[in-house]
Amino acid sequence: MKRHLSLRIIPVCVLVLAFWGHARESVLPVRAPQSYALFGGIAELRDDVYSADLNVAGEYAPCHCFSVYGDFGYRLVSYQWETHLHDQIHEALNLKVNGLNESYLGMKMAPLSFAGVDVNWKLPPREGSQVNRFYRLGFSPFGLYDFSKNMTLGAAVEYFTYFEERRFQQGDELGAKASISWKPLWVRADNSGWMFDYVFLYRWRIQESENLKMDEGYRKMDDLYRGFKMRVDGARYFSVYKKSLGVAFFYEISRGHLFGMETGHALGLYTKLIIP
Repeated sequence: MKRHLSLRIIPVCVLVLAFWGHARESVLPVRAPQSYALFGGIAELRDDVYSADLNVAGEYAPCHCFSVYGDFGYRLVSYQWETHLHDQIHEALNLKVNGLNESYLGMKMAPLSFAGVDVNWKLPPREGSQVNRFYRLGFSPFGLYDFSKNMTLGAAVEYFTYFEERRFQQGDELGAKASISWKPLWVRADNSGWMFDYVFLYRWRIQESENLKMDEGYRKMDDLYRGFKMRVDGARYFSVYKKSLGVAFFYEISRGHLFGMETGHALGLYTKLIIP
């Protein structure tokens, strides 16, 4: 059965440009709705492909129970470097992908201080990537627990469904995410100090994709996969006109297959303004 969805309303009050290109999404800690703006850059190595991206991010929360956000990435350059040690062949190939990667729009609703749901919509990449060119709708119920005054634990479950594109139906996916946010030596009076985040994400495809151009018995693509990502952020925030302005560094490792998460590493540096 074909699944179609038209996006008629796009929140104009938010721009968020996220962390990756090559059709790869951000791994962010589980957090309640908040207002912030982010700008940064990323260097990534994924299966012999070296890339550099710019990212800008933002979320707007009129209250602590609701927010809207967007997430977009821009790929500057992407090179594939292949090495054959035995016959000493080294080859660099410019993949000529330059432009927007995947884009995300969404909203968070948290009717309770410790629980809520994140609903998001993924748009296919433009010239910044040649993979994962599908529209995707996602639902992610999440929970938060204040383990201590300066430490918050988060957990979320995820469900993603894709929409048919050019007679190809990508399979639905499930995921689970856990995160820890720690603020050692945080000065609450002026919202400054250190912040460390750790995120673990595990995702798997629960049904095979289908090529609807084929006869009924030959449509299955045999593309089930399971993969994980882990990310660590370290940031130093300073008080600027009662707001928190931080400079952060992160490292991420991922391992997966096919349309899902690919083996790779990423390093990033960004600045983030949090509006209490």
